[in-house]
Amino acid sequence: MLMKTDRTLGAMVVVTSLFMLWLPTVSAVGAAQFEDGSSMSAIERVTYISFVGIGLVFIATAFFLFMERNDVARRHRPAVGLGVMIVGIAGFQYALMQDVYLTSGSIPTDFRYADWMTTVPLMAITFAVLAGRESFTKHRMYDIPGMSVPGVIIVTSIFMMVFGYAGQTEVDAALASGAEPPVIHWYYFFLGSVGLLTVLVVVGTPFTGAYGIDHRLIADASIQLAIRRMRLLILVGWLVYPLGYVVGALQIGGEDGAAWMIFTYNIADLINKVAFVVIVLIGARSTEEAEAVYRGRLELANTT
Repeated sequence: MLMKTDRTLGAMVVVTSLFMLWLPTVSAVGAAQFEDGSSMSAIERVTYISFVGIGLVFIATAFFLFMERNDVARRHRPAVGLGVMIVGIAGFQYALMQDVYLTSGSIPTDFRYADWMTTVPLMAITFAVLAGRESFTKHRMYDIPGMSVPGVIIVTSIFMMVFGYAGQTEVDAALASGAEPPVIHWYYFFLGSVGLLTVLVVVGTPFTGAYGIDHRLIADASIQLAIRRMRLLILVGWLVYPLGYVVGALQIGGEDGAAWMIFTYNIADLINKVAFVVIVLIGARSTEEAEAVYRGRLELANTT
């Protein structure tokens, strides 16, 4: 299972890297250059502060997960390790985005999608890694070799990001020029939403069950609870991203519409990524195996 997951993740990194090399450098201007920040409006200043604060939270969370990873059972460490990657990558990208936003006053779309193109598939695949192969159903969405539950999750989440990026660049260009976005961006939005719905179908929701992962097949009750919480989080939390897209597309907020869109994305990232990895860690640390690891270390410490 772990070897197959490693190969799948390796292929995902290669595909993502090639896609990011192909991307044009598009960062639509949402405001004049801020220089020392004195020209910022109130929402633009709050948006910049959110870049700094959220980036620090991501980095701190990555260190915390890294320090705690050995306190879980060995079979659940890959899921915690994926959590370290998710918030670590996000923290690095936020450090880049805050600099771009402050020095150029632009929407750091390329940097944000470089983050999402990596972290969103990682978040999706964490479901499969934490739940374990025994939880996979026999359903197959596509009769293609390699397109089992992890494969479908990765491909559809990347599909969602590709069309989300295509639509976002159209919205950014419109915000830069003050014009109405072309109608085609709603077509890209629709395709991205299809990818999102497919991911939800495969990993399941708290109300519909799962097409690909059946939590009832998981033996450990704490992992079952973690999977249910993760489902609820992405069902509610991931819907904030389409909301941010619509804020920009409809130019809600007038001249500050770009800042409102960016701020919405930032808050969504904070809630979804940090809450997601914390749920994974709590679930992994609450298993009977993890408790046995802790008791063993405590006994060893008491005898030395």
